[in-house]
Amino acid sequence: MLASAGVAAAQPAGPHPRIVLDAGLRAAWHEQAKAEHGPIRGAIALCEEARDTHQHDHALYQGAEWAKVLQACLVAYAATDNTDDAATAVHFFEALLDDLDEVGDKRGGDLAARRDDGYAIRNLGPYTALAYDWLHDAPGMTPALRAKARARWKAWLDWWREHGYRVHDAGTNYHAGYALAATLIAIAEGGEAGADGAALWQDVVSRIWKQEIAGALAEGGVLDGGDWPEGWQYGPLAVAEYALGARAMRGAGVDVPGVARWLDAVLRRHVYALSPGGGIYAGGDTEAETANLPPNVLVLDAVALGQASPDSKRWARGELSRLQLADRDNLLYDALAGVGDRPVAPPRSNWPTSYLAAGTGTLYARTRWDERAIWFVASCHATIPVDHRHPDAGNFVLSRGADDVIVDPSPYGTLSTLTSNAPTVASAQLPQDYLPSQGYWSAKTGWDFVTQRASGVVAARCDYSDQYKFQEHPSDVADALRDLVLVPSADGTDAALVVVDRARTGDAARGMDLRFRTPGHLALAATTATATIGATKLAIESVTPGASVSERVAIGTPSAKDCFQPGTVRGQCDAARVPVTDYRVELAGPAPSAAHVVFAGAGTAPNAEPIAGDGWAGVQLANAAVVWRPLGARGDRFAYRAKPGTHVVLDTAGTTASVTAHREGDACAVEVGPGADVPARPLVVVLDATCRVSPDQETARVATAAHTSPARPETARSPRAGCCGAQTTPSPIAFAMVVVVGLIVMRGRKRGELP
Repeated sequence: MLASAGVAAAQPAGPHPRIVLDAGLRAAWHEQAKAEHGPIRGAIALCEEARDTHQHDHALYQGAEWAKVLQACLVAYAATDNTDDAATAVHFFEALLDDLDEVGDKRGGDLAARRDDGYAIRNLGPYTALAYDWLHDAPGMTPALRAKARARWKAWLDWWREHGYRVHDAGTNYHAGYALAATLIAIAEGGEAGADGAALWQDVVSRIWKQEIAGALAEGGVLDGGDWPEGWQYGPLAVAEYALGARAMRGAGVDVPGVARWLDAVLRRHVYALSPGGGIYAGGDTEAETANLPPNVLVLDAVALGQASPDSKRWARGELSRLQLADRDNLLYDALAGVGDRPVAPPRSNWPTSYLAAGTGTLYARTRWDERAIWFVASCHATIPVDHRHPDAGNFVLSRGADDVIVDPSPYGTLSTLTSNAPTVASAQLPQDYLPSQGYWSAKTGWDFVTQRASGVVAARCDYSDQYKFQEHPSDVADALRDLVLVPSADGTDAALVVVDRARTGDAARGMDLRFRTPGHLALAATTATATIGATKLAIESVTPGASVSERVAIGTPSAKDCFQPGTVRGQCDAARVPVTDYRVELAGPAPSAAHVVFAGAGTAPNAEPIAGDGWAGVQLANAAVVWRPLGARGDRFAYRAKPGTHVVLDTAGTTASVTAHREGDACAVEVGPGADVPARPLVVVLDATCRVSPDQETARVATAAHTSPARPETARSPRAGCCGAQTTPSPIAFAMVVVVGLIVMRGRKRGELP
């Protein structure tokens, strides 16, 4: 009988193996060992290589190489019953327990798990626990060796509970590594470690899984929607660790609520986050030399091996097959994912074309489900208490087919809004080294609305006013809004993105900075910039009604690749990890306002014209009009004039509205008022040639709730300088810690930071 996490659950006991290796899995692996290719054959070959050569005697990064080999040998032994594989597994099991850098150096031991504030536990703990369990009665796994392992685990975990980095912060890669280690150790040694083992099991059940992980998986939790808050350089191994840990817990009789829902969301997010060109939106720190990341096998392995729904597991295997993904470094996960129903392609064409990962506030939208689609990603969320996130509420990227036309080239460890495409305004209370970037203490930042309509229009509003909160001091920016309206062509292969930025700073000296960053070489004529990226023509045009000299437009070409050079003011850094040129806009206060149209298409951009009238402004496109009102506008009725087509009205007084219109020359005179039943957050209607009004119905509800992000806990952390990479061993980057003011709360990050 399964116990829900937190309900008293009997400590695992009885025969070994206890962790996932049942008769059905063993039989499946035995059969797969006969194949010419696949993870089982890879595991057999790797274990044989490690046995016959010294190529794997060096630990590499904190035991990662030995963990890789131990996984392989355990899988090989389970699939073949070859005692040589078992002996090799015991050899590397002992290396992880005792050694540090070279097999046999005896410089590891109780202190080995403390490296990099505990990062090493993810290599040392889980796979020694699996070896203990799977080889419990095998030759070489003596009672004395098992006793040594239990003593070593106690030393590692006792230190981790007191000193490990982010030991209670689910949704971080450090927590995922520790959680898997503690979980597998508790199950493996159950009934054999006395009172210490019983206490560990209760801690694993009641705290790690019931409180921390279940909370992160729940609706409104940081993992809600399947995104990884640290970004996808750090997500793949972490989600696989949580998935394997949850599977092991279920096997031990504990059902963790929310796991299936979360893994289903991980699969969905993968599908939506995959651009037509095959890249994945990074969503945080990365050292990749490409705008987007390649899809990672471990993300799909997590779904296929875990407790996802049967459909999601089949779809994950379908994606693994379609993308031809494999992983030599984590063969255990690949081998577990390869057992189950036959692969099936996800039924993309039956799904909506937009998706919101609520836990990170990341919106994924596209115009169609093929390689000719327009693909659009935008993010807006309050500060999440994890590392590797950037101050970039309102950031977006845009691709057309294989061409990434607006990209986020933010370098690893950036603390600047200017490295992205997010807007920012100058605060008078943030320390000078932050300016003009957004801060790190927001609690209310989030989407006011997100919607996609039958016409294909996607509209979203990011309210980032709270990004200028400083510790306990409220934001000194009264309003800061970015509206994004994606208007696709009839066939969805071209699109115009209308970007409307407005703020109220209360000071002429406190203006707004905007960036639109592209891998193309922008040429500027007046306030319009153009470039060609692959088969796509990009145009970025200012359509700010009544724009004056207060709006300064320029093209920039950043030369720095990181923000750690001597003399760099971190909040002003505009470095790029990949080559880009920028369309840069500076707007003066006290009420900076701008509108731009970003066109991506096969030919020359169609005309986009600013339109304006008494108490309203807008932009007229060939097939649509986007209309807004000044910040702080009063009255629940207003009128505007625009040509027939799809009209998107961003500012209405209520959640519903009444709309009337009549023909006036070549345009429609439209009046918007309160009442009626037309959804008005935002108001999206279609006006035909006679100006008859029809609602543009929502195709699938993406999200309507505003400001659901949890507040950032006021916990002090020490600056970190260690590696916490989940997938790669990062290259060294110099640190540039900036001492701002003595009162600033420090938060741990991999490369040092300002807050």
